[in-house]
Amino acid sequence: MKGSLSINQPGVRKAVNNYFLRNSGGRSRFRIMSPYALFPEARKLDAQFDQIKAEVTRLVETRNVRAYGDIDPLRAAEVSEEWRLYYAYMLGETNPNAYRDCPTFVDFAERTPSVVNAIIAILEPGVTLKAHEGPYAGILRYHLPLTVPENNPPRLRVDKEMHTWKEGEAILIDDTFEHEVYNESDGQRVMLIIDIRRPMGLVPDAVNKLSLRAKRKWSAQFIEQSNGDI
Repeated sequence: MKGSLSINQPGVRKAVNNYFLRNSGGRSRFRIMSPYALFPEARKLDAQFDQIKAEVTRLVETRNVRAYGDIDPLRAAEVSEEWRLYYAYMLGETNPNAYRDCPTFVDFAERTPSVVNAIIAILEPGVTLKAHEGPYAGILRYHLPLTVPENNPPRLRVDKEMHTWKEGEAILIDDTFEHEVYNESDGQRVMLIIDIRRPMGLVPDAVNKLSLRAKRKWSAQFIEQSNGDI
């Protein structure tokens, strides 16, 4: 409807984000944390690590996973145009190719109600993510590294906290804090990224679900763009 408010309008988005952050600890909230208290389902991924890694390795070796600059050029200009991403699941919609390419990963996403997005992220040697903030405060971001270079492994800064990824060691981050990735390695880093709904009380969680539903219209476009010529 003409003149109606939308979550995608900057003023509305800022108000909603501030509401979520007030209801999840404000500035005292954690930057980098173990995933299991807030995302206990992550233990299922630990149990399936070898199977998921084998599927994703085959995908990376046989498919042309697209660069972020080809998927979302405006956002990529702020982060990295060379970061390569495969959207297996986004806002309730499954990439149909994912049933073939990474069936274990997408099955987990479909069966876990708190999952918002499920992404395979590839960082090539020397590709660095510039300092940026996540645009939506209704999620926390889970990282599970599948392959990490041994020589100068990539490092993550979230606000003032530092983390060096290790294969198979998952973390959960609040990406609304400024964060960046330093990559001086000579190898490829491959990682699962899962966005989950930020744990909050009943009312803010209901607002979050409505906001995410409003964003769902973008799912098919992002999935199609990430598939490219796959």
